[in-house]
Amino acid sequence: MKPLLLLAALIWGFAPAQAVDTKGIPADQVGGFFHLGVRKLDESKFGQVLDKAFSDEVRANRTFRALKEKLGLDLEQDLDDVFVAFYPGTDPKNPLIAGVLRGRFDVAKIEAYAKAAKIPATAFGARTGWDLDKLGQHVEDGEVRGTTGSKPTDPTMIVFVSANTALVGGATKLGAALEAYAGKTASFRPKADLSGPGAPFLRVEVDLELLKTEDANGLRKGVLTIGETGPNLVATLDGQATSEGKAAQVASQIKGMAGLISLGLMDEANKPADQLAAQRAMLELLQSLKAEAKGDHAVFAISYDAEKAAMGIVKAVVAEKVKATVGK
Repeated sequence: MKPLLLLAALIWGFAPAQAVDTKGIPADQVGGFFHLGVRKLDESKFGQVLDKAFSDEVRANRTFRALKEKLGLDLEQDLDDVFVAFYPGTDPKNPLIAGVLRGRFDVAKIEAYAKAAKIPATAFGARTGWDLDKLGQHVEDGEVRGTTGSKPTDPTMIVFVSANTALVGGATKLGAALEAYAGKTASFRPKADLSGPGAPFLRVEVDLELLKTEDANGLRKGVLTIGETGPNLVATLDGQATSEGKAAQVASQIKGMAGLISLGLMDEANKPADQLAAQRAMLELLQSLKAEAKGDHAVFAISYDAEKAAMGIVKAVVAEKVKATVGK
C-alpha cells in the first residue's frame, strides 16, 4: 500500500484511546523507537479531515481489500497502536527492530492462510513466526515473488501471541521480544507520556550514538513529535548536537532551507487553482516554523491550524493527480 494510503488507512476506528502497552519490547540497549497512536490520530481534527477525504479511495485499494478478505484484517477498525523499538546491529544503516502491534487479529484465519500459502516460518518454542514480507507479497499478489540479490539473513517475522497482540522483528530480536512478553526479562518503558490527553499521536526517538550511526550534521540524538494542541497541529523536532556550534549551524541551515522553499512557493504564475491552493497552504505552514539553537540542541516547531494542514495535504494530492492526468 502506498505510504499516503497507508497513513489514511490507519486513522479510522471507534474504540477509545488506551494506555500504551510496551510489554514485549526488550529493554536492553534500546536505541530509539517509533510510536503511532492510531486511536489518537483517529480522534484528532487532522485525522478526521484525512479520513473524510481519502476513506473511499483507501477502501477501494487492492491491498486494503485483500487484507480484509484474506486475513480478516480490517485496517479501519482492527489496528489500535504501533510501537517499534530500534537496536544496534552489525550494520549501522540497518538497526535491529522489535515491535508490538495492538488491535484485533483473527489469528486462526491468518495462520491458516500462511500455512496454505507456504509462507516461510520459524519456530519460537510453541509459537510460530511468519515471514512478514512474504506474507504481504502473497496477500497482495497471490504468490511469493523471487528474491533478487542477496537473501536477507534476518527477515522480519510476525508472531501472534494473542487475538489482540502481535510481536514483530527479525529472528535475532524476536526471541528476546517473546521472553520480555512472557516476563522472563524486562520490557522497555518509555519515559515520555504516550497516551495522556496532551500526548502526541506520533513520537519518534533516536539515539544515533547508541545505534552507532554517524550524522553529517553532528546530531547525537533526536526526538520528533506530531500531535494537536487546541485547534493546531503541532510538530516539534529536538536534535541534540555534538556541540553548541553544531546546533546553531543546523538551526541556521533549516531556516535558510525554509526560506528558499518559501520563495519558490510564492511563484504563482501559470499555476492551476488546485496547485495554487496547495502552495498557499504549504507557504502558511512554513511561515509558522520556529527554528533556534538552545545550547547543544537545535529545536524546531511548527504550529498550524490542524484542519487547514490536513486540507493542504488533500489539495496537494489532488493537484498531483491532476498533473499526472494532464501529463498522460
